Amino acid sequence: MIDIDTKVLGKKIRDIRIEKELTIKELAEKVDVSPSLLSQIERGLANPSLNTLRSMATHLNVPMFSFFEDESPMNTMIVRKKDRIRIINGKTNSNEVEQGYDLLSPDMKGAIQLCEMSLGPYQYSSDKLNKHNGEEVAVCIEESIELHLENKIIFLDKGDSIRVEKGTPHRWKNPTDKRCSIIFAISPPTF
Repeated sequence: MIDIDTKVLGKKIRDIRIEKELTIKELAEKVDVSPSLLSQIERGLANPSLNTLRSMATHLNVPMFSFFEDESPMNTMIVRKKDRIRIINGKTNSNEVEQGYDLLSPDMKGAIQLCEMSLGPYQYSSDKLNKHNGEEVAVCIEESIELHLENKIIFLDKGDSIRVEKGTPHRWKNPTDKRCSIIFAISPPTF
């Protein structure tokens, strides 16, 4: 797995913010963090939480994984497990991941994005229902999972799959005392 240096991450966030013609103060207000914290993140002196990254991506109108993308030319489209781009929230030992997202697609340039999400026991994927501009198809690959879809809760067991229409508010919950995982595809890439 790629271990993203905090300075590289901060520089990416700064570059995108500047490209979008936002000041630190403007983005900080939108993301609901202090300008001081955002400045520290951009300088590689602080690590943003997963929720902060998600909010930054939303307000900068970029996929979250674009903060982690290597812009060097790729010689191949293969993504080896050890080379996946991973975003982790919680414990950092890959065997103890509380919440983690792995980008399974080789980059953000295609028409579809494939990711794996792991959740620790009884954990939600986010604090609130989220929606995005892409259609999402997910399959449960480990244990079982709940999809909170607007006002409904849908249970998926290992091997079950579901499509979530574009713009539909949703989030995931692990209803078990074991780690669970799903693989999901989003088109167009928005995660």
